[in-house]
Amino acid sequence: MEGEFDELKPQNSLDIKALAFRALNYWYLFVITLGIAFAVTYFYNKRLERIYSIESLISIKEEQNPFFSSSMNLTFNWGGASDKVETIKTILKSRSHNENVVRLLQSYIHYKKEGLYRLEDIHTNAPFIVSLDESVPQLTDTPIKIIFTDEKNYTASIDFSEDRVYRGLNYKKNKASSFSTDGTAYSGNFVTNVEVKSPYFKFALTSRRDTQIKIGQPYYIYLTSLNSEISKYRSITVGVKVQGASMLVLSLTGPNRAILADYLNVTTELLKEKNLEEKNQFATNTLAFIEKMISGVEDSLRKDEQKLKKYKQDNKVFNPSLKGEEVFAKLNQYSIEKNGYMLKLEYYKLLEDYLTGSTDFRSLPAPASSGIDDVNIVNNVSTIVGLSIKRAKLSETVKNDIFFKEIDQDIEATKRVLLENVKTARSSTDIDITNVESRTARANAEFRKLPEEEQQLFNIERSYKLSEASYSLLLEKKNEAGIVKAANVSDVKVIDSAKDLGQASISPNTRKNYSIALFLGLLLPLGFVFLVTVLDNNINTPEDIKKLSNIPILGIVSRSKANNNLAVFESPKSSVAEAFRGIRSSLQYIYKNLAKDKTKTVMITSSVSGEGKTFCSINVASVFSLTGKKTVLVGLDLRKPKIFGDFGIDNEIGVVNYLIGQKELDEVIQNTKYDNLDVITSGSIPPNPSELLISQQLEEFIAALKQRYDYIILDTPPLGLVSDALDLINHADATIYMVRQDYSKKGMLNIINDKYKKGEVKNISFVFNDYRQKAKYGYGYGYGYGYGYGYGSYGNGYHEEEKRSLLSRLTKPFKRRKN
Repeated sequence: MEGEFDELKPQNSLDIKALAFRALNYWYLFVITLGIAFAVTYFYNKRLERIYSIESLISIKEEQNPFFSSSMNLTFNWGGASDKVETIKTILKSRSHNENVVRLLQSYIHYKKEGLYRLEDIHTNAPFIVSLDESVPQLTDTPIKIIFTDEKNYTASIDFSEDRVYRGLNYKKNKASSFSTDGTAYSGNFVTNVEVKSPYFKFALTSRRDTQIKIGQPYYIYLTSLNSEISKYRSITVGVKVQGASMLVLSLTGPNRAILADYLNVTTELLKEKNLEEKNQFATNTLAFIEKMISGVEDSLRKDEQKLKKYKQDNKVFNPSLKGEEVFAKLNQYSIEKNGYMLKLEYYKLLEDYLTGSTDFRSLPAPASSGIDDVNIVNNVSTIVGLSIKRAKLSETVKNDIFFKEIDQDIEATKRVLLENVKTARSSTDIDITNVESRTARANAEFRKLPEEEQQLFNIERSYKLSEASYSLLLEKKNEAGIVKAANVSDVKVIDSAKDLGQASISPNTRKNYSIALFLGLLLPLGFVFLVTVLDNNINTPEDIKKLSNIPILGIVSRSKANNNLAVFESPKSSVAEAFRGIRSSLQYIYKNLAKDKTKTVMITSSVSGEGKTFCSINVASVFSLTGKKTVLVGLDLRKPKIFGDFGIDNEIGVVNYLIGQKELDEVIQNTKYDNLDVITSGSIPPNPSELLISQQLEEFIAALKQRYDYIILDTPPLGLVSDALDLINHADATIYMVRQDYSKKGMLNIINDKYKKGEVKNISFVFNDYRQKAKYGYGYGYGYGYGYGYGSYGNGYHEEEKRSLLSRLTKPFKRRKN
């Protein structure tokens, strides 16, 4: 026997199956928590402001000027493709660019109306437009309520009840200020198309086309700071559509799709204009340089023309000699050549002064404007202008000098090379000028042989021709630069513009929120069930008994629905009555070694009060009496007598009276209305119950009963509370130890296990009482222990069904146990 008990081990591992079935038993907790979680999530999602994402797609590609040719050296490369993409990305996130867009759109003016939970931005759906005077401070971050009384008149009001500082802003200077208020609300009546001058704002309202003003409906004007709007839109996301391709996806998030779409479209248009302006920078500089030179040549040409005309009229010289014409043509050609060289020298001097005296080279004109076609100079001027533009653009967004180091080094290197190019070109041009001057000297020698009148005519005409040639050259270069500028197109191309297509919101993520609600709605009750399971020290299933003790289970009794303890008599066809019949049959195996005519004694005890000891005693006695055997139920729980009430008898005289010698046996025996069943109550509570139960009188009492009855059922005190029941075991042929589901504690079996292990008790069995065959613990028993619970799916139709109302079934989880 000791070996058997040594095999018993503590069962500390968590039974997952039992946990799952226990969770099913608490289904109503899951329904409640899930209902609350989903309801809270629903209202949470409804109250949160919807956030949308709008996108546009642009490409960045070097667009070649269709009018560019080898003779038009007026264009320059504005960086390679990869460099251009990164530059565009930087520009789109720069403060200066976003400030221009914000000012252009006046994004700081918000038109709102009352929504269910907040003021909602209605953008262009507002029936009016605000014309703001940006040169004076305007009230910001406070709604201005507008209510139209008719098509032309409206009321503007401000609620100053909040105790805070009210901010103002001069939008033109971006200068903040504050307004002092006494907490009194402001209100005024105004007319549309007339500028309003109030202490807090200065603007005019004009009706918007294709919209209808709703008389009496509140509208709101809400002004925000310039910096906050710029900061908001600088969060624009710029991503590459396809890796390696020069296509960018621009996306913005916010509560109003139309506003986001407008901002993206304007930001790309502004980007296109800026890009085209930078591409035309070289041509613009060249045109300005040429215009300046043309204005000077025009004066000279006009004076020479007048002088030539006057000389011919005064001297009557109209047809010079052939020799004179030949010499004049030579001198005129040499003068044009020298003038071209001098124009180059002038450009070289301008370029050299610019390179040595300036750090910003964005305004350099094209070398072609002065007839310079030196490849080195043309390319280097183009490079240094491009680098200067790139540096200026970078300085708008980057403040750390370390980012300019590489660009500055490239500019400095290009400048040194360009100065060397200029030095070489000037030397070459000086030689050209010396050569043409030598040829001019020889032609002048021939020229001096001509008549005086022809010499003067030729001198005046040569000056006129020279001015005319310069003027024609400059006009030609001006036309070239104009054609190139007009034909330039932006490298930024919009593939997909941003549109409000009713896109679904990206926030709140309702699916995610409901998933979280589902998770929490399941986790909380599951956690509760887990804690209940882990902290549960009750005996809940027959399996728990088998794990805790080697004492056999005699039977299992389900929960009784009867109004008293007479379950066998009141409901003879019930499952409870059948369970006690099974216990009766199981007891016969214990009595098989006893003589058939010998009286059988059954002692019924438990660990503590409330485990169904009296209930079991009454019904065990009942099933034995139904077999026609004379049965007596004896109440030996002298401290807490119970068995009399169900039979309608009193407890005035009982076992105590017999044991102390006051009454005879016949006087303490009370007959019941049931055949073959007598009851002996405990009687009045004595001061020394333990001594009475171990007295010689008790042995005589039991012996006397055996002379009269076939079965003696002893209802004894709880073994775990007093020692009385242990003393009574010697008088019993079989002992039933009651264990109640969800009531008896696991540690309560330690006492009886110890007695059983030591051999102090024999022929003892457990009866599992108040058992509910349900999924709470993950075990369903359709079989019995010693035939004690031999029903289940096979019992349908054989047992009396307890009828329950719909209300009782619904409230079943909340009811307390009865027996």
